[in-house]
Amino acid sequence: MATSIVMLMICIAGIMPSSANRNLVRLTDNRYSTVLVAINENVVEDRRLLDYIKDIFSDASARLYEATNQRASFSDVTILIPKTWSRNITSERANTERYDIANVIVDEANPDYGDSPYTKQPYGCGQKAEYIHLTPRWITDREYAVKYWGDSGKVVVHEWGHLQWGLFDEYPIEEDEHFYLDTNGRVEPSRCSESITGVSYDIDRGRFCNLDPDSGVLPGPGCRFFPDGVNVGTGSYMYANYLDTVLNFCHDDPNGDSESRHSTMSLNKQNKQCAYRSAWDVMNSSADFYSVNAPQANMDTQPAFRVVQEAEFRSVLVLDLSNSMNSNSRVEKQRQAAASYISFTLPNNSWVGIVEFNNGANVIAPLTQLVDEQSRQDLTNMIPTTLAQKTCIGCGLLKGIEVLETSQFGDAAGGIIFLTTDGKETMAPRIGDVTDELVTKQVIVDTLAFSDAADPKLVQLSDDTGGQACWYSESDQSTAVHDCFTTSVTDRISSGQDALVQLTSTAENIEGSAAYINIAYIDSSIGRDTTFSFFWEFGKAAIVVSVTKPDGTIIDSSDSQYYSDIPGRSIIIKVDGIAEPGTWEYDIQNTDSARQAVQIYISSKAADSSASPIRLTSTPSINTISESPPKVLIYADLNQGYSPVLNAEVIATIERPSPHSNVELQLFDTGLGADVTKDDGVYSAYFIDFVDATCSTACRYNVKVTANVTDGRAESRFTGAGLGALPRNYSVIPEKKEGTPVGAFNRVASGGVIQVDDGVTYVDWSDPDDDPFPPSRISDLQVIATSVDNATVTLTWTATGDNYDIGTTSVSDLRYDTQFENMAYRFDNCSQLSNDNLTEGNLTDPLPSGQREIVTVRLPSSGVGVTYYFAIRAVDGVGNTGQPSFIAQTTIVYAAPDETTTEIPPSTQPRAVQSLAEEGNAMPELTTFP
Repeated sequence: MATSIVMLMICIAGIMPSSANRNLVRLTDNRYSTVLVAINENVVEDRRLLDYIKDIFSDASARLYEATNQRASFSDVTILIPKTWSRNITSERANTERYDIANVIVDEANPDYGDSPYTKQPYGCGQKAEYIHLTPRWITDREYAVKYWGDSGKVVVHEWGHLQWGLFDEYPIEEDEHFYLDTNGRVEPSRCSESITGVSYDIDRGRFCNLDPDSGVLPGPGCRFFPDGVNVGTGSYMYANYLDTVLNFCHDDPNGDSESRHSTMSLNKQNKQCAYRSAWDVMNSSADFYSVNAPQANMDTQPAFRVVQEAEFRSVLVLDLSNSMNSNSRVEKQRQAAASYISFTLPNNSWVGIVEFNNGANVIAPLTQLVDEQSRQDLTNMIPTTLAQKTCIGCGLLKGIEVLETSQFGDAAGGIIFLTTDGKETMAPRIGDVTDELVTKQVIVDTLAFSDAADPKLVQLSDDTGGQACWYSESDQSTAVHDCFTTSVTDRISSGQDALVQLTSTAENIEGSAAYINIAYIDSSIGRDTTFSFFWEFGKAAIVVSVTKPDGTIIDSSDSQYYSDIPGRSIIIKVDGIAEPGTWEYDIQNTDSARQAVQIYISSKAADSSASPIRLTSTPSINTISESPPKVLIYADLNQGYSPVLNAEVIATIERPSPHSNVELQLFDTGLGADVTKDDGVYSAYFIDFVDATCSTACRYNVKVTANVTDGRAESRFTGAGLGALPRNYSVIPEKKEGTPVGAFNRVASGGVIQVDDGVTYVDWSDPDDDPFPPSRISDLQVIATSVDNATVTLTWTATGDNYDIGTTSVSDLRYDTQFENMAYRFDNCSQLSNDNLTEGNLTDPLPSGQREIVTVRLPSSGVGVTYYFAIRAVDGVGNTGQPSFIAQTTIVYAAPDETTTEIPPSTQPRAVQSLAEEGNAMPELTTFP
């Protein structure tokens, strides 16, 4: 493998995103097991869906077996139907199957993609994606689906490439990606493989274009390549799976099928994201195929199918009541958060039980359904606070299993245990003694660690069982206890009217006898069950609160919407009806003479069933770090329904071990550095500010992310990012759209915990020579102007940072060559440009990360008809180098782009590119060119 590619893989090693939050699919003996297809509760009951899903995945299994050279097929597929559908469809109740973790979701059309199948893929090359989205119409209207996307089984194989192996599309997406110049200066359409033949046609002007590929003139805007359906190659699934002859993924094996050979120079996302690696090369590097699952001939590819019905949410609070919980008011904070969890966070009709543990474990409340206010209040009153001496965590876990198994559900599978503790285990059974039973019985365990003294095995317990882990630092600015309880529900129930939306979660230090005033935004998509919750410190005087609505109406202690719980140190304001959109102000009066920290939580729900609230979720790329020096990627997903929300200010706050202060890290959706795709609603950044701290058991870092918009810049907008199967006609690919303003809003989400193993070595930030982190790869180098007379080329890119995306680099190492292979695989051997070669710009004084760089390069000669290739990498002050960028190219020519186009009458235009108006909103039929 080329050096540049090897180094790229090393660069991303250790910061792969965790897949624990998605349903885990394993390839064993060449067959994928436990594939989960889930139908959204908004989908109207239609039993035909089940039969068609079975047919499609049966076909996909056979296609997958062929496309992977007999190395993979589907063993079993589980179809999850919503609890709103009839109970007589299936007798099987779902266990661990949930809609929010499904590998394939079936829901109404994404307003941006329509019925086009696509995959949500926020992560990098070779990393598993989130889910495949199919629509009911695409599944049940077979004539429609096949007509416009081809064989549905092949479409699923295309999407599986995104989902399971982290492949990217091999068709062009951006306007300037449809054609390129090969090493001979010949115009080629971006495709894979180059064996696919066809014609180029200007869909804007109604002309054939590019009639003379040897001219070296790139076609103008609107020119697209259409396979002719005659002499086409066998690859690739990631390009045009609808072609009947396409049977394979593109590869770079010189001895392999020549008609599936990878097109290294094509301008597509696969080459950009994977450093010119073929789809097969990426697949072979995955855990599915690397030294395992050799080809098996004559395999039965028919998968088995199960249909299960969604169950109500079931959880058991397993609460630490050992003596150490008396420290720092931990037991009181635990009670406050548990009370809020039962009273407001859990949706209607969910089930919850309560267990306490210390010397042993006791059931405080069996699994009880929340059917009304009284059932919630009854359980809240039962939350225990009496302490005893020891800490038997295993006892609590076993008792939690018992509560799940003795309920009307009959078994524990799919139930969630929410475990809190502040200490290390002092008696058996221990965590390690019961983990296997939890895994076998398919019980999910979320863990909340109070202080850094809590047992370090908690994070591993959550990882092993598919749960979430949190850490409360006990800082007076931390809201981790409440956030962890809330996220345990909101990350799993993110659709439907009962899904909670967290607007504000903060702790404010208010001086004695002083007031604190702030605002919250209620946007039009939410407003039902809006709750303002305020908690004051134990041992301090009660606070006084008022909330002012947008119309000026004040809610205070005289209002029936105002609830004060003096023993519980809380004030809750539950807004009647639908809270009106606009700016809400809250005023907190600290009546104590001393300063105290007041915790503030504001939440709401969808205004009605037609509203899609803006939602924020967050996750780190890894929960436990064992490699030195420690680093992690932090992701935040901000969306409204299936549409990304852009231009928001998204900030991750990372709590670090005492006495180190919190760090605020801005996350970006720019498609640069840590971020894979621009404007997809996934904001990301590297976090490297780990500290060599003295921790009692394990050093933990808590992550909380906020998204705030006050200036009206945020919008919900489709950006044409690809990541879906290519339809038969370019003219029906969804295009970038004007954004829809979403107004002012606040959102907050917990990102969970990051734990650093013992033995990890840290960066000495006081030593400027201790700099192990390279700059990020520059990913947007492009040619923006070429001057024939001056023999100059103007290039632009976005500056990267000294440490990944952070800071300012020292040198921009810009190089060129006339051979593509040299630039792609032998960057160091290419000609290096200096400031002496520039007429504009500076390569030795880079701008800070995120700013736009422009340079104009004077070529050594006019080189008319010669193609020049450029790439760049950033170099920091100690010589660390980023990976070379994607290659930009240009050819010095005299001819104008339109000189090679030929106008043809509308009557002879290919039907594939005729106006959509001929068939109204339907897509036109594709036929081959005459």
